[in-house]
Amino acid sequence: MKTLALDTATAAASVAVVEDGKMLGVMTLNLKKPHSQKIMVAAQKLLEQLELKVSDIDLFAAAHGPGSFTGLRVGIAAVKGFADSLNKPAIGVSTLEAMAYPYLMYKDLVCPLIDARRDQAYYAVYKKGTQTEEIFKADCQNIKNIICQLAVLNKKVIFTGDCVYTHKDYIVSQLGENAVFADELYCVNSAVAVGYIAEKRYLYKKESGISPDYVLKAYTGND
Repeated sequence: MKTLALDTATAAASVAVVEDGKMLGVMTLNLKKPHSQKIMVAAQKLLEQLELKVSDIDLFAAAHGPGSFTGLRVGIAAVKGFADSLNKPAIGVSTLEAMAYPYLMYKDLVCPLIDARRDQAYYAVYKKGTQTEEIFKADCQNIKNIICQLAVLNKKVIFTGDCVYTHKDYIVSQLGENAVFADELYCVNSAVAVGYIAEKRYLYKKESGISPDYVLKAYTGND
């Protein structure tokens, strides 16, 4: 099964093609331009490099939030357009779960943070069990409130996400050695994880369908 996945939830957009749990190719863009101007071009270029046509894709997936309202609409609309035109399935994946996915091999908790402005962040907390388990469900809160909740757990937490290093000093001041940070280079969302998760859910849980999960509006103004 070949899956084309998009992640346009944050400033860094990415498109990936995965097949049976293996990455065939990925393209990540952080050009500070609207995703609507680049993501479709990136998807087409990636397919061309892989010598694939869009009709070769069996499943389409997108990060469905939380994240930028505008970005999410762009990615979801693109995926629905592909899927509907070809009568193929489409599936949405949590942006936060996809960001946590590469770190769920470890025994520690994982907390992805997505910048929601005004010292707020979209977040969730995951751990690896027989399947991925949400300790805290997706929400949007002030950074201090998030870290206070984690301090009570008194467990090591791996942090990843686009605003982790902005708040690193505060996190360390509250959690000390229990705070572990993903390399800054990898604190961006990736369509590869979206594709992996979507493929598993479609094949093993027979899930399909996609709609945005904004969680809540964290600020007033343009996003």
